[in-house]
Amino acid sequence: MLNVNRNQKNRNKTPFLEVRSVSFSYDEKITRRTLNSVSFFIDKGERVAILGHNGSGKSTLTKILGGLIEPDEGSCFLDGVDMNEIEFRDLRRKIGMVFQDPENQIVAAMVEDDIAFAPENQGLPSEEIQNRVDLAIVEANLLHKKDSPVSALSGGEKQRLALAGALAADVECLILDEPTAMLDPKGRLRIEKILRLLHSEGMTILQITHQIGAENFDDFDRVIVLSKGEIIWQGTTLEFWDRAEELGFELPDEFKIKKFFEDKKIKFPDALANFDFNFTAASDEKKIKNHEAKFKIKNLSFKYDEKNFALKNLNAEIFSGEWLSIIGRTGSGKSTLVQHLNALYKIQSGEIFFDGQTLPQKGEEVHTLRQRVGLVFQHPEDQLFSPTVKEELAFAPKNAGFKNSKLEDAILYGLECVGLEKKFLDRNPLALSGGERRLVAIASVLATRPECVVLDEPLAGLDASYQKKILNMLRRLCDSGKTVITITHDLDTALRFSDKILILRDGGTVREGDPGDVIEEIMNVLEPEAWPDVLRASAEIRKINKNFPFIYDYQEFIKCFSQI
Repeated sequence: MLNVNRNQKNRNKTPFLEVRSVSFSYDEKITRRTLNSVSFFIDKGERVAILGHNGSGKSTLTKILGGLIEPDEGSCFLDGVDMNEIEFRDLRRKIGMVFQDPENQIVAAMVEDDIAFAPENQGLPSEEIQNRVDLAIVEANLLHKKDSPVSALSGGEKQRLALAGALAADVECLILDEPTAMLDPKGRLRIEKILRLLHSEGMTILQITHQIGAENFDDFDRVIVLSKGEIIWQGTTLEFWDRAEELGFELPDEFKIKKFFEDKKIKFPDALANFDFNFTAASDEKKIKNHEAKFKIKNLSFKYDEKNFALKNLNAEIFSGEWLSIIGRTGSGKSTLVQHLNALYKIQSGEIFFDGQTLPQKGEEVHTLRQRVGLVFQHPEDQLFSPTVKEELAFAPKNAGFKNSKLEDAILYGLECVGLEKKFLDRNPLALSGGERRLVAIASVLATRPECVVLDEPLAGLDASYQKKILNMLRRLCDSGKTVITITHDLDTALRFSDKILILRDGGTVREGDPGDVIEEIMNVLEPEAWPDVLRASAEIRKINKNFPFIYDYQEFIKCFSQI
């Protein structure tokens, strides 16, 4: 591989961060180390992307650099000083961290208090603390939430809060573990704008990301690729694109479209103004198994406080055996809605019917409801608490009264649903990769064989291979008659895999329907940066050629030019 060992040969300056032969393992029984003899450096002011599939050691590396865990072997240096010799408090003045799950670093009940936590612990004067809080809250676009309780924030807003807390610490380096994984595209661009500004002002940034198709990816000075705990490649972003597929990464559709027209020597989109396209709409093979309503939601409203509606007169109908994707901007009410479906949130106003009956709100009926409607949260790994995968998968069935062979069957059923082998049963969930933990968390919900599975951002923070595993699993569940409900900011996935899409805005329903039927409403509600690459390309062509259809599938798009 190219430039695997970029070292300090012929260098005259001390790097800001340096990793020398670092190795680490979470479990002595595991034969493969999480990190194995990793070495690299980062100069002051650099912005570096860390790429790698789930389980490659990326998050472990950031925890070591942030001083949260110590390597088994090797050393890390900050400005030439061994980090083992630096007090943790002093390290926190230099390096700020934003985790993949913002809940792991939110410490206060109110937004402003949480942002103030770091500068308060630095012993700064009150006026300086307030100045930092005011600046960070504006940079993270949370001014309208300044006096809100943290519990009232959406998942994306909590992620911006975590970043605001790091910015308020006024550190020299930010280490970010998928900081935009839970944000909608507009939110991602907002955060990336902040990071771009910080980088231009000299901030050193080390960022884990799976989003190689993001518009900001070329802003990185360098890319480091990890695989099975070792660095297999590093170089510039331009060099990365030449090696991406060889390194196991799938090229974004935008990249493939650009290359397609370049190879055909066609100027996109100008040369297509009078082009006669060869387009036949693909037949939709997705069929709803049952036209009976599993859920019927009428005029549902909900408030976290007296000021703002999280849901307002929301209406929807979800049928048995279908896959419904719920989309909308961050804060549109998606998570609040689904947490009503198994009575985690009680109905304040409106009605919900489940299989034609009023959704239970208390007592034993709620316990039964939660066996029938399984909910997987935004960060399902946080649902794991048992010492082994087997005990984790047994927990819900045991509470449902499963015993002996019925309990064993439930464990194996959950494992089979997510495609994990039996050898995982004796593993500690905390020793698994992020993708494997996600599968175990989903399996623990599926073990009781719920009729309906609700998943809040099930693909966030996962690499392409684990995303495919989960998508294929959900399709299998649908094909077996289960009802699947997913919340997602990934519009491409929603359009290509769902049977139906529910569009939310400001806590209410915009429209509900088949993907092809609601495409124009989606384009009206969501900004172009949220559209799939293919849909955005279609819209560009349509500006100069009104006959071109709105297409969101890459293969269908390419078929339009089959006569070239």
